Amino acid sequence: MRGLMLRSFSAGYSTQPVIADLNVPLLPRGKITILLGPNGCGKSTLLRSLAGLNNADGEALLDGEDLMSLSFAERAQKVVFLPQSLPQGVHLHVLESIIVVLRASGGRDNAQGRAQILAILEQLGITHLALQYL
Repeated sequence: MRGLMLRSFSAGYSTQPVIADLNVPLLPRGKITILLGPNGCGKSTLLRSLAGLNNADGEALLDGEDLMSLSFAERAQKVVFLPQSLPQGVHLHVLESIIVVLRASGGRDNAQGRAQILAILEQLGITHLALQYL
């Protein structure tokens, strides 16, 4: 089973549940899936919860592995939430944003980590954007 599946998945905030008992059949890896709905229906809450940034219950199976049973660092190796825009007052360079992800996923900001980041930028052909603001 390769892909994402949700079973009895509920998520939200401490005082406000947003998603209750959501079941999603297997979304196959490599296929485009659209998450569509009106403002406030829980799209971002779902994505944040999958990344471990919101409270959630139930099963979130990625390639058969339950994300809910993983530590934050282990989950960050598999799922990352990148918001549409950064909070007001936050100004990050492209390079800094990648360093944040590296640290969140348990990586170290050392010479090897920086070399890995530069290799990714080169592979994507965006080295020239490294010092540009998001």
